[in-house]
Amino acid sequence: MGKYKVGIETKEKIYETSKALFYEKGYTNTTCAQIAKSSNSNVGLINYYFGAKSGLGIEVNNQLMRDFKAAILAKLKEAEIEASLLLQTTVEVRFLNQALRQNKNYARFYYNLLEENVTYKQQSVMLDFYVNLAKSCQLDLEPYEIEHITYANMGATQGVSLAYDAGLIDCSPSEFVNMNIRMLFNNMHLDPDLIEQTLQESLEISKKINVQIVKNFKVE
Repeated sequence: MGKYKVGIETKEKIYETSKALFYEKGYTNTTCAQIAKSSNSNVGLINYYFGAKSGLGIEVNNQLMRDFKAAILAKLKEAEIEASLLLQTTVEVRFLNQALRQNKNYARFYYNLLEENVTYKQQSVMLDFYVNLAKSCQLDLEPYEIEHITYANMGATQGVSLAYDAGLIDCSPSEFVNMNIRMLFNNMHLDPDLIEQTLQESLEISKKINVQIVKNFKVE
């Protein structure tokens, strides 16, 4: 029992240390040796608990997405706003895009994961989110279709976000996020009128609540 507790504490320390280093230095610039040194562990334990640095990267990102979704739900409840899962997801996408524009540490981490194909090599929590969204919208999609939509959207989001940040797409942040949302929902074959209604409702909600990513990927 004592060894089990020590193991859990060691795993948690490695995780928290990597999260802080990924935030301050980025995923690419952080090495396993740095994580091991800062967490008073060794590289072998990183591999044992997480498989590799990529395992840590995807776990930090997955937990961030879970925390972000939970924060959105909490803020909606606090504001006494009832929203379908489709509307909740649209609000999440709005604030995540805002975080990419406003928090350079998060943006660097996000792009690092995509550039190194980390999110395409291990299970992403985003797949679970899209599976649940498709079910809630009563979409008759096969599992492989949801998988295709998930990873195609992740890749497309990377491309257009990099282009937008480089000034190659000339539009306002609001127009840009609307295009991203339309791209996702069109791929899911949602009704165009429903998409436009959801866009407008989510915009109004985003004026009433606020969710942001702060130091060490904390969501508040």
